Amino acid sequence: MAATVVSCPGKVLFAGGYLVLDRAHKGFVVSTPSRFYTVVQEQPASAQVGPAGSAGGEGFEVRVVSPQFDDGEWSYRATRTAAEWTVDEVAIEGSSPNTFVHLSVRAALQVASALRPDASFRSLEVTVVGSNDFYSQDRADAAPIPFAPLGCTIRNVHKTGLGSSAAMVTSLTSALLLHWTGASSNPAAASAPSSRLPAPEPATLDLMHNLAQYVHSLAQGKVGSGFDVSAAVYGSQTYQRFAVECLGDLLDPTQAGGSKIAGNDLLAALSPSLNPAWTASATSGSVSPFALPPHTLLLLADVDAGSNTPSMVGKVLQWKRAQPDEAQRVWTELGRSNEALRDTLVELSARAKEDSAGYEGAWSSSCSLFSRAASDIVAVRNLIRHMGESSGVPIEPPEQTKLLDECSKLPGVVGAGVPGAGGYDAIWVLCLAPPSSPSTAAPCDSVEALLRGYKDMSVAPLSRTAWARGGTVEGETGLLRERLNEVNGLSEAVERGRQRRR
Repeated sequence: MAATVVSCPGKVLFAGGYLVLDRAHKGFVVSTPSRFYTVVQEQPASAQVGPAGSAGGEGFEVRVVSPQFDDGEWSYRATRTAAEWTVDEVAIEGSSPNTFVHLSVRAALQVASALRPDASFRSLEVTVVGSNDFYSQDRADAAPIPFAPLGCTIRNVHKTGLGSSAAMVTSLTSALLLHWTGASSNPAAASAPSSRLPAPEPATLDLMHNLAQYVHSLAQGKVGSGFDVSAAVYGSQTYQRFAVECLGDLLDPTQAGGSKIAGNDLLAALSPSLNPAWTASATSGSVSPFALPPHTLLLLADVDAGSNTPSMVGKVLQWKRAQPDEAQRVWTELGRSNEALRDTLVELSARAKEDSAGYEGAWSSSCSLFSRAASDIVAVRNLIRHMGESSGVPIEPPEQTKLLDECSKLPGVVGAGVPGAGGYDAIWVLCLAPPSSPSTAAPCDSVEALLRGYKDMSVAPLSRTAWARGGTVEGETGLLRERLNEVNGLSEAVERGRQRRR
């Protein structure tokens, strides 16, 4: 059977930090070109553990490797007794348990076996890698190889805040589910003249989304906002979170991390066609299109300081409970400002579609719509700072304010901000990206130069391959089914993982 390859993008919560936790408000999410890839291949016949189709307790092996990390290797033994599968970790010297990977394998197998109860499963080799810009690295002029080894353990890696765990879980669970259910082995699709395979059917995509939300929540021990998983599946979007009732009692601690849930029960809880909570207006989430305007660029930068996002979120929610009237006023104003920014960007995109020549001819930060977008960004930042000061949380700390103001002053920059929960992790800068002209420097060049030479904070722009470009399908796409040999450097990364297994 051919390899099954699934990629999922990282994310930037452009607007809606903290408010996205509340179903009364929305978040505006931009997917990034940086992606997580999972490659699922069957082990050679000589390495197969044994038959796994009967009810006699036989099993198979799933070996997962992430060749970017020193300790990125895990082995699992799947065993079926009666009608249920269990997945147990097999210890590997030098490797530490990984809850996200373990739960991904187990839950995907449970759902796949419930969908295809008569299926026979074979031992697998699975490779998981993320684009370089998910992690802080030495950003010298020499470009690192794709999926470069990081020379550290998973515990010690410094992430850049693009949503690596959500993209990894979504990619891994989806690739396994597609492989085990046979949805990826359509001969006609495999021969299609495209660098990518056709996307899964919408119903399958929705099930994969719910599966990834469940695994990610279970691994974290709570139901978060879910926008990062949603972006990994559906791409750039306006996001309204789903209610915790959608997952029912799947996260009940008495269920021992989900291990006591039967496969059919898990499928019944996660399938939108079987669990009405996923589609009822009172509990369902909502995803609708959101995109940056054409010929704009969302430049991303890594701030080498770091923040404890769960702690920040906890303190903001504590303030919200302690001062409900003031908090509600601020949240309402911030929600309106976020939506005003969204509406301005939508209007810019519509203008570009209606009159592309006029739109391009009016490129300037003084153009009325771009000027309005700049004002909208400032209004959002003012409210975020107020919320941070009121709750005692450094959402946009003074050091970041100074840096963002410096970026915003540059010609061709629409505005700048802190993504998601804010803090000292990262910044984004939205700038114009006009056609290249030999006589003028692009705005992004000026921003990049400022960041590289900035002395008051340790900040470095992510590589240009990680920047989100407005008005492009690639910049708005979610989960994709890939061809192994069409992704630059992926085959080599798989081979590095294979060498490690030996």
